[in-house]
Parts: sequence; structure tokens; C-alpha cells
Amino acid sequence: MQYADLHIHSCYSDGNVSPEGILEIAKNNNVKCISITDHDNISAQKILQSSCNSSDIEVISGVELSTEYEDYEVHILGYFIDINNLPLNRLLDHIKEVRMNRTFEILSKLQKMGVDINVNDLEMNNNFQSIGRAHIAKILVDKGYASSFKGAFHNYLAKDKSAYVDRFKVSYKDVLKIIKDCGGISVLAHPGKTYKSIFIDKLIKDLKVYGLMGIEVFHPSHNINQVSQFYNLAKKYNLAITGGSDFHCLNSNNNINIGSCGLNQDLLNKFIKYNKLGEIK
Repeated sequence: MQYADLHIHSCYSDGNVSPEGILEIAKNNNVKCISITDHDNISAQKILQSSCNSSDIEVISGVELSTEYEDYEVHILGYFIDINNLPLNRLLDHIKEVRMNRTFEILSKLQKMGVDINVNDLEMNNNFQSIGRAHIAKILVDKGYASSFKGAFHNYLAKDKSAYVDRFKVSYKDVLKIIKDCGGISVLAHPGKTYKSIFIDKLIKDLKVYGLMGIEVFHPSHNINQVSQFYNLAKKYNLAITGGSDFHCLNSNNNINIGSCGLNQDLLNKFIKYNKLGEIK
């Protein structure tokens, strides 16, 4: 297991483990530092803050924000953010509102197709603060309308499918500015996973102009060649290096656990120094 895992999702986005449960797993896996980076949501951060976490595990505040770059969906991780920052919270509240409206539209389309899924099936009054297509896909599988998560998207939810509703788009420039303004470090998430058709060097250069400060080099979706490529790009552009497991669920079939991918102690210390100094040392 790695010393630090800086990409973890809780039940407050599309994971299935509580913030407290994540701390317990990290402790059992001998992980010393974590960041919960829920999609467009910082409820887990506030839970840990209000519970006066007494664990010996270091917790770095984090979030994963969905943005748009030249018609591509680009995910930006924000670390060391001030979770009480008003512009950040206003943005997240707005994203939550439009995401809920999108969910209602998708459910309406499914119901018109004879698919018996409603609001109650999604447990919207439970911990799910960031409802999205992933939650709907799970219900489609649970109710037998799809044989797999992938099949649910292929048959209903993917772009150009019958129940698809276009998502709310946030400019990468706006997100990079908000992360900077709330004292955070912005990091390009899993470039090898999502941006295969984009010229990565150009993407990184364009984002750096508007405040990008790091690259997620270590991620389960990255092969050895990609890790080397992104590591070299981080050095080339004087960007911070991060990594994490992108953990979502216990009892999944992908063998991804908290600490299975991330940073060693030396790289974590460099990342923390980068946060303080704003440059690689």
C-alpha cells in the first residue's frame, strides 16, 4: 500500500463508504494521508471537520470538479481548499441544483419508456448529495432493466441514447480560478483515463495558463508508459505530482482499495511543500 491516497470518493458522491469508514479503511491499510475528492461536493469534508477527527491519519481537503474544455469533459482535482469559501459553496450548490433537475428529466424520459424508476429508488434523502447517472444506472441494473452498469449507459444513459439529458457545463477557467481563490491547488485528474483523444501536452499548457498547478500521475488507469509520460510533463511544466486509487466502493470487482495507488512519503512531502511554496523543490 502507498503512504498517501489523494483520490477517494465517499457516499456523498458516487462511492458507498462514509467518511468515517474511509478513515477506518485507510488506518487498516496503513495509509498515513488521504484526501476525499467527491464529485462536485464537499459534504464529506464538512463531516470530518465537524466530527473533530482525532485519527492519526492526515486529511487533505479535496474535491473533484467536472469542467469543459473544447467540448471535452475534464476533471480538475482541488486540494488544500477552504471548504468554507463562499464562491466555492455557491458553485457547488448551483451544480447540485442543476444536477437534481437533470435527474428528474432523465427519470421522466425513462418513465415514458415504461421503465419503472422514481425518485424514491434513488434514496435522495439519504447520504446521496451528488445524484447523477451512475446512481440511475445502478437502479436500472438492480431492477433488471440492464444486465450491467455499462449496459445501462449503452441502452439508456449515454449521449444520443433515449434517456440522455445534456449536463451542466462549467468552464475550466472558472473552476481553476475558484480553486485558486479558495487557497487550493488545482490538479488535472487521470489524464490517461479520460483524455486519450486529446493532445495532452496542449491540454496541460492551456490549463496552466489559467492556473493549473499539478497532474495526477499515479492512477489505476495509467500504464507504466503513461505514468512516465505524465511524470515527465509535470517536471517539464514545473507542476505538482499527485496520485490516488480513485476508490469508490468496497466489494467491487476491480481490486481497487484505499492505498492501492497513490504517493510514497517523499512525493507527498514534495506536494505539501509545493502547496506552501508554489514551486517544485
